[in-house]
Amino acid sequence: MIAEEEHGLSGPETSAREKPTVPKKRLRGTKRRDIGRTVFIVSMLAIPIVSWLVFWLYTNSSMIIMAFQSPMGEWTFQNFVTFWHELTAPKSDIGISLRNTFLYFGLNNLIMLPLGTLVAYFIYKKVWGYKFFRVAIFLTSIIPGVVMITCFKEMIKPWGPLASLGVPFPETGLLANNATATPMVMFYCFWTGYASTMLLMCGAMSRIPTEVFEALKLDGCGPFREFTSFVVPLIWPTLSMQIIFNLTGLFNSSGPILLMTGGAYETSTLNYWIFINTYRGTAASGAYNTVSATGLVFTVVALPLILLVRWLTEKVEAVEY
Repeated sequence: MIAEEEHGLSGPETSAREKPTVPKKRLRGTKRRDIGRTVFIVSMLAIPIVSWLVFWLYTNSSMIIMAFQSPMGEWTFQNFVTFWHELTAPKSDIGISLRNTFLYFGLNNLIMLPLGTLVAYFIYKKVWGYKFFRVAIFLTSIIPGVVMITCFKEMIKPWGPLASLGVPFPETGLLANNATATPMVMFYCFWTGYASTMLLMCGAMSRIPTEVFEALKLDGCGPFREFTSFVVPLIWPTLSMQIIFNLTGLFNSSGPILLMTGGAYETSTLNYWIFINTYRGTAASGAYNTVSATGLVFTVVALPLILLVRWLTEKVEAVEY
């Protein structure tokens, strides 16, 4: 204090001098970094936000409005009446499309999902020949779909390779017959649709501690009991997520209809029916309005089903490990 008084410095002046000062260049550099970070975040978020606003919010809002409008812009419920008449008419396009949609949904969830999970279990356990089956199954998803469909169509033609081996085929072919066209498209989906399910389930099984399988082996647990009583509960979060995800596409379940048959021979699905009516229809014909009403009806039907299944799956307690 004496030295400070001798130099004529008071207490506040001394404390002010003792505080470290930040150089102006460093402050400017910090501000530039903050601005650059903000610009980067905004630019990264702008694309998905604009995409959501245009392709989801605007599209769905327009669809809801068009469902209650006539082609002339008048408010009406005639679109829902037209939809109901087409749905209940015998052998109507939308009735056939809805039937096929349920067939594809059942194929995906009642056959392919359980069987894909079981195949993933055998591949995870490294049974004999698992490398071959792993490559063969994943190869169908690596090869472009157009190539796979072209090869498949050539294989089942009446003059194709299978016919040359003596396999009997109808003269019109399997894809040009009402009785066999849809089953053949479903068989193609069954043949090529395992890869995504197997990838998810193999990833979920790889998280299971090896000590669990070692303990089960010591206890003499068989493969069936191991899979049903231990593996399925341990991967239930992934399995339930896949079930809910598939259910959100209840009325969108379909196959490669456009490339296989073009919707002919009673192979159309609801997804393809909406596409073809939107593609070939015009605003003046009212096709857009009827399609909008159809989409709104099935959305209202599917929403409570999805919420119910989600509530049921959450009732099953997830195993922590």
